[in-house]
Amino acid sequence: MKPSSLLGLLCLVMSFCACQKDKAVPTSGSLTFAFQNTAYTANDARGFATDTTVVGKKVLTIEGITGNLTKHIALTVIFPDSLAVGTYTQNNGAYILWSPSLSGGVTSYLSTTATIKITSINSKYAEGTFAGILENGEKEEPLTDGIFKVNIY
Repeated sequence: MKPSSLLGLLCLVMSFCACQKDKAVPTSGSLTFAFQNTAYTANDARGFATDTTVVGKKVLTIEGITGNLTKHIALTVIFPDSLAVGTYTQNNGAYILWSPSLSGGVTSYLSTTATIKITSINSKYAEGTFAGILENGEKEEPLTDGIFKVNIY
């Protein structure tokens, strides 16, 4: 093989090796957090993006089912314009809802303060962290160490 052909082949191979790979999208999302000194991991987690035509804002809801499909968590972020990386608090449209029992008889917890940090997002995938203080009408409890990586549908 001629040196010029070998050099051309080497350049072609190097150009393919140098390409940056897209972030792999997991087939099933992940969501973990701690509440009342218990660590929770969702069996499945998903994100849902909605256009609110009435107020012209994008809404991202992230849901996870934990424990033998008996507990539910939902994170909601209302974006000012479009889906975007950033830190969102309850003051600007971030909320957490935790239902420790889907069978009824147990009061759900709603955030009185919430911080949801979106570290990566596009139309198909989101990841980030979350924490807050949740209240069920009787007591307030911290929710900590929240991490999510979800596909958006």
